[in-house]
Amino acid sequence: MKFFKYTALIMAAFSMVACDDTTDMIGSSITNNVDKLTVTDATYNVITNSLAAGSVLSKTNNGIIGKVKDPETKAYLEADYMAQLAPLSSFDIDTLKYIKDANNGVLKADSCFLLVSYQSTYGDTLAPMKVTAYEMTKAMSEDRNYYSDYDPMAEGYVSKDNLHSSATYTLSKSKGYFKIYFNKPFTKNGVQYDNYGTYIMQNYEKHPEYFKSNYEFMKNICPGFYIKHEGGIGNVADIWNTELQFYWTRKKTVKASDGVTDSTVVSSGFNRFDGTEEVLQTNRITNDQDRINELATDESCTYLKSPAGIFTEVTLPVEDIIKDHEKDTLNTATVMFPRINNVDENNAYNFDTPQTVLLLPKDSLKSFFENGDIIDNRTSFYATYNTINKNTYTFSNISNLITAMYKNKGKSENWNKAVLVPITITTVTENSSTVISKMTHCMSLTSTRLVKGTDVYETKDGKRVPAGPIQIKVIYSKFKEN
Repeated sequence: MKFFKYTALIMAAFSMVACDDTTDMIGSSITNNVDKLTVTDATYNVITNSLAAGSVLSKTNNGIIGKVKDPETKAYLEADYMAQLAPLSSFDIDTLKYIKDANNGVLKADSCFLLVSYQSTYGDTLAPMKVTAYEMTKAMSEDRNYYSDYDPMAEGYVSKDNLHSSATYTLSKSKGYFKIYFNKPFTKNGVQYDNYGTYIMQNYEKHPEYFKSNYEFMKNICPGFYIKHEGGIGNVADIWNTELQFYWTRKKTVKASDGVTDSTVVSSGFNRFDGTEEVLQTNRITNDQDRINELATDESCTYLKSPAGIFTEVTLPVEDIIKDHEKDTLNTATVMFPRINNVDENNAYNFDTPQTVLLLPKDSLKSFFENGDIIDNRTSFYATYNTINKNTYTFSNISNLITAMYKNKGKSENWNKAVLVPITITTVTENSSTVISKMTHCMSLTSTRLVKGTDVYETKDGKRVPAGPIQIKVIYSKFKEN
């Protein structure tokens, strides 16, 4: 019965890895000669450690703003972000003459502000916060990578002398936004304007060609804004859109049907520029690095913490798995990473548990995100947090990764090491099918502890067997030799 049980498992496994091109190294393919097939299984220890993430690639669709203290780890985090804005291809202010007529021949806006819209919040929504928006000196470059420790002020992208405005706010879940007004007079390139909206409108009148592309707009009109946390502690907002809005009034004289009586109709309107996927949004994350480093040395567990916090390094027993099985086919390799509940699991201010984690070779960590890669289920995999299956992150088959690592043995000191990384997945729907379009570092506030994997053994039935808290279970198959 055991033979047929494992044969069924092998057939099921091969249906998932039928295109595996890594089996050439350790064995032959399954054929109909099932009576010649030998199936075995084994279990090995997996060792894990916390790894301080340092800075991470911060190119994302969303920004975050605020400052909080993690109630579980006591680590502080402060977040700012940079946002570029884009004109629509159809952008037009088709009422310039009427607006000028309403203002004695002067083209001007009545009001202008940044509308900062958030999709979720963390912390005390009543905590008062202060933020300052700086117009950037120059636009962020598309041909470079911006990491979460990038300081736009130190790098000359922002100066405190730049046009800026501050606002205080609290976070209302029902409201979902706050405003930063740019209604004060300012001078730019030697010209004085009533407000930022007036600057936009008057430059549109002179140079409508600057509004025809994102590049021309950012180069000549608005390089973007740096939204900087200035004061307050207790909440963070996850920003889904930052847009510049400016309002104007116009008057129109209308003659009555008698052709004699005139009346004046006053109307108003607005235009806007949005932050979109076509332009850059980047986050600047300031963690309490001393506390992060201290947590990373905790031997009782490992951590997953975002943004730019802590990863879990995974040392896989590649040599042990392949030893004495060089001629076998490695069919499946399953590993689970159990989560440890928070000390106070019911604390409303606990950071969320990371919902999706990426597993990939440690040496590929940087290039994966910089290249905009997507998992290939050969050397990169992802798992979602599973509360039903024993509160774990489960990777059902990483046999391809084991094989690839063995081929790279000795080529790097990290040849047998992988990393667990909290990520955010973006999907698109094509022909009624949902596919992954992007994987980025998670920029939301998440934190959890994982059971620490150790290389512990015990004696059982006179044999030395692995007894570590994290184990990888593998299944081999091979044909009997003639």
